[in-house]
Amino acid sequence: MTQDFLQLIRERHSTRAFLPQPVERALVEKILNTARFAPSSTNMQPWEVLVLQGAAKTRLDQLLLGLFDAGEPGNPQLHAYLDEWVEPYKSRRFACGTGLYKTLGIDRSDKAARQAQSRRNFDAFGAPTALIFYQDGFLKPGSILDLGMFLQNVMLAAQALGLATCAEASLVAWPDQLKQAFALAPGKRLLTGLALGWPDPAAPVNTFRTARAEVHEFARFLE
Repeated sequence: MTQDFLQLIRERHSTRAFLPQPVERALVEKILNTARFAPSSTNMQPWEVLVLQGAAKTRLDQLLLGLFDAGEPGNPQLHAYLDEWVEPYKSRRFACGTGLYKTLGIDRSDKAARQAQSRRNFDAFGAPTALIFYQDGFLKPGSILDLGMFLQNVMLAAQALGLATCAEASLVAWPDQLKQAFALAPGKRLLTGLALGWPDPAAPVNTFRTARAEVHEFARFLE
């Protein structure tokens, strides 16, 4: 059982092509019912989730794709990780991007194909379910860490049930429009979205895997 769980963690990956088969609400509730046991400081449980399926998911797709196609600028502070990419993050990011496009057969010079692939982020890669993760905006950065642990539980629980996920900051790139469209309070902090569905086994993009740094590259052992 221990080995199964360790393997589950190693096999989780970002899926970017989904079958149209819906995810039953009972399955989503089972995932969230498991994920809620994530740790949080003083048991604050500083996470909220908006689950979008069916007509609501279609509304989300239309909203985000419309904003993307119109060239509307998103909130750069929401999902910008660095103002300037430096090592080792620059090389890792570059390898991720080039590897993904190579798997898709998209040449670096093919701007139209690259744009079309980027556009797929905004309908959650066709996943039938999208989740939006948010919390009260007045909370301190420690609560973002707590929500991150909850998010990881969601992804692992989904993996255990045979479902696939892709965490996507792209889904919350326009927080003000999302809050208005789905009646979220103005003071909420939208942190990320998540594509959820059944993976398409025939899609080449789902064979893509990113590399991971070895333990000696990020850990120091003192005795």
